[in-house]
Amino acid sequence: MTPPSPTPPHTFRDPALLRQALTVPCPNRAEPDNQRLEFLGDAVLGVLVAERLFLAHPELDEGGLTIWHDALVSTQGLAARLPRLGAWFEEGLDGLGKGCHRAEKAKVDACEAVIGAAWLDGGRPAAEAILARLYVEADFGEPPAALAEAAARLRAPDANPKGRLLQFAQNNHIDLPAYTRLAMSGPPHAPRFRVAATCAGRTAEGTGPSLKKAETAAAQALLDCLTEETP
Repeated sequence: MTPPSPTPPHTFRDPALLRQALTVPCPNRAEPDNQRLEFLGDAVLGVLVAERLFLAHPELDEGGLTIWHDALVSTQGLAARLPRLGAWFEEGLDGLGKGCHRAEKAKVDACEAVIGAAWLDGGRPAAEAILARLYVEADFGEPPAALAEAAARLRAPDANPKGRLLQFAQNNHIDLPAYTRLAMSGPPHAPRFRVAATCAGRTAEGTGPSLKKAETAAAQALLDCLTEETP
């Protein structure tokens, strides 16, 4: 593994931008801190990572992309990758150890501020140079554990398939499930209902001794169909 470089991956034309990006907020500080740059960098980071995931994984729906995206750009996700930036980042931080800020959060905010500063200094190529140091190919090729866990939860047997189907629709911002009674057969003391459940453009049927149980069976059948198509 190549050791992290001691120098920034982007050479700043305006070094003051980098200094500001590495300046942690502290009470009574006279010079500008990095909060505004952190705001910009957070947005830039989110867009660039989202674009790369979108292009790399056409098989994922919005829910899957969101889970993967959050794993990469969250405070925890960024904190785990900060050592890849190199000594220039850690040693350049101004304000840590002075009781000004929680250290891990301050470092993550500073990382985002550096991305914002790079964007202002050199546009998209400069910001992407920072990201290229932060992320490796495996970050975009190997699904995070959170994605597998979400898929497992969706597939897990449950006493409430209708609730899980509703959650699936809400998570993916699609029309809510609809249930249609198709038929009722059998004698009055032992009826048999047949119901269709529709969601995400797909329909599945279920049967049961009551309308509620038929809807539950239809919801489970539709979930089985939808989760087979979801990585």
